[in-house]
Amino acid sequence: MKIDQPIQLFEMIRCLSQAVDLVSPIIADHHRRVAHIAVSIAREMGLSPEKVRDLAIAGALHDVGGLSLAMRLDALQFECHNAHEHAALGYLLLKTFRPFAGAAELVRFHHVEWDTGKGAEFCDEQVPRESQILHLADRIAALLKPDVAVLTQAKIISERILAQSGKMFPLELGEVFSEVASRECFWLEAIFSKTDTNLIQALDRAKLPLGEDLSGLTRLICRVIDFRSPFTATHTSGVAASAEALARLAGFSELDCNRMEVAGFIHDLGKLAVPSEILDKKANLTKEEFDIIRTHTYHTDNILKPIKGFDTIRQWGALHHERLDGKGYPFHLTAKDLPTGSRIISIADAFVALTENRPYRLGLDRQEVLLLLGNMVRNCALDSDLVELLAENFEKINHRRIEAQDEATGEYRNFIGHAQELQEACGQRSSWFA
Repeated sequence: MKIDQPIQLFEMIRCLSQAVDLVSPIIADHHRRVAHIAVSIAREMGLSPEKVRDLAIAGALHDVGGLSLAMRLDALQFECHNAHEHAALGYLLLKTFRPFAGAAELVRFHHVEWDTGKGAEFCDEQVPRESQILHLADRIAALLKPDVAVLTQAKIISERILAQSGKMFPLELGEVFSEVASRECFWLEAIFSKTDTNLIQALDRAKLPLGEDLSGLTRLICRVIDFRSPFTATHTSGVAASAEALARLAGFSELDCNRMEVAGFIHDLGKLAVPSEILDKKANLTKEEFDIIRTHTYHTDNILKPIKGFDTIRQWGALHHERLDGKGYPFHLTAKDLPTGSRIISIADAFVALTENRPYRLGLDRQEVLLLLGNMVRNCALDSDLVELLAENFEKINHRRIEAQDEATGEYRNFIGHAQELQEACGQRSSWFA
C-alpha cells in the first residue's frame, strides 16, 4: 500500500489515544497525562531515547485494552480490581503492530505492584523497569481531580504516592518522583498542556512513510474498534474490503484504492466514544443511547482532522452516515458536498451490515440485500450508479467481504484464546470472555 504523503506517527498515536478516552468525561485526557508523567520521570532517570520512546507510546495507549466502560472506570481507581485483564488485552492488541512491540511489553505489566521486590517478576517473567514507571504514572494520573486546583492537589498526591514507595512502587521511583513533583511545571503541564510536547519529542518526528506501516496501524485501529464486542468483531474489516473492491470497479487509481481501504478501517473510529455496553445491548435502545451512537461519525471526523495528509481519507470515512438528500448526520451534507469516496463507504457499510450475520438474524441473501439497497437509493440515501455497480458485481464483492471477515474472525478467536491463556497462566480468570 502506498499513500502519497508520509503520516506523522505521533499524530496517529494521538488520534487513537484521544478516541479511546472519549468513552466518558471522567476518563478524558487520561492517556495524555500518563504519557507526560511517564516521560518526565524517565527523562529524570536518564533513560535512553529508545526506552523513552517506547514508554511514551505505552503511556499514550496503555488502557487500549479496556474494552468496556466498566473496565476503564475500574482502572481509574487507585487500588483497582482485575487490572491485569485490560493490561493483557492491551498487550495483545498493540503487539500486532511491529513499531509498538516494545510498548506492548510495557503495557502488559503496567499494573504489577512492587510488593517489597516480589513485583520484580510476574507470571515467571521479569517486569521491565519502564512498566514500573508506567504503573507509577498511571496511578498519579488516576489521583488527579478535575475540580480541584492542581497545585493544591500536588502535595496531597505526592504524600500518597510516597507512602506507597517500597510497597506499590520501587523506592527508587519514589525518590525520582519526589524530585520531579517538586517542580510546579510538572503538575501544570500534566493538566493544562494540550501540545503533547513530551510525546512529540520522544517520537522525534517519526513518520509512517511506508504503506505497510500505515496499513498495519490502521488495522490495529480496526481491531481496537471491533474487538470490543463479538457482534462487531469483523464489521470494519468487511467494510474496508468491500469499499476497496467497489472503488476498484469504479475506476479509482491504485493510490485511491489504497486510501479507500484505510478509510474503511477507520470509518467507525468514533465508536470508541460509545460504551460497549450500549453497542452490545440486546433490548431496544433508548433515545439517549441512540443519540450517543449518532455522535460517532462526528468524533471520527474531529479526531482525524489534525492529521496532515489525511484529509481525503478522513472525509471518505467520516461522512458515511450522510445522505444525498441532506437528511443524514452529523453535518446534513447534500449530494453536491459528498465525494464519491464517501458514497462508496456508505454503500459498503450498508452492504456489510445486511450481508453479515447479526445476533438477531443471519446475513441476508443477494435478492434481499439488493432490494433494501434499492429502497435506500429511492429514498435518496445512497448513490444509484454505485449501487448498480455493486449489483452487477455482487458475487465478486461479496466474496471479498467474506474472505476479509473470515480472516478477521480467525484473528478475533486467536485474540480471545491468547487472552485466556495469559490470564490462566497467572492464575486469573478473564471476566471479559467468560
